[in-house]
Amino acid sequence: MSVKSITIALLSFILSCCFSGCSYLTDFYIQNLTGAKKIIKINYNYSASKVINNDPASFGFNYENKILSPKAFRKIKNLKSLEKIEVKDSAIVLEVQPNSTTRIDKSHNGRWRYMIKSVEVDGKAFSPEELKNKTKFISKDYVYKIE
Repeated sequence: MSVKSITIALLSFILSCCFSGCSYLTDFYIQNLTGAKKIIKINYNYSASKVINNDPASFGFNYENKILSPKAFRKIKNLKSLEKIEVKDSAIVLEVQPNSTTRIDKSHNGRWRYMIKSVEVDGKAFSPEELKNKTKFISKDYVYKIE
């Protein structure tokens, strides 16, 4: 093999990697490790009510009545859907079940940190930066544990 063909192959590989884009799932989960229901308020940086009105199916909150890893959570085919207690313009209030895992946001490349303004748990608000620091990073996903 000539140097020219090796160079062309290498450049082709590099260009294909650059243009293919590297996007990976980084979902945000809340695990309620307590034996009581918890009220969670999610404040968004945009009008969540408009998104729900335009495409209600795209704005769901799935959960399971078990403490699961993100990988195990994704394997479940028929996830339960969490009811929204209250929907305001840019906020949604949820009741998280005891001993459960709830997916709060499905995102790519940690985008949830820019879409969510804050999350309130038991009346205490956490910014995305605080949440990121308090969450456990498990295989590209973020898991916040309520203990």
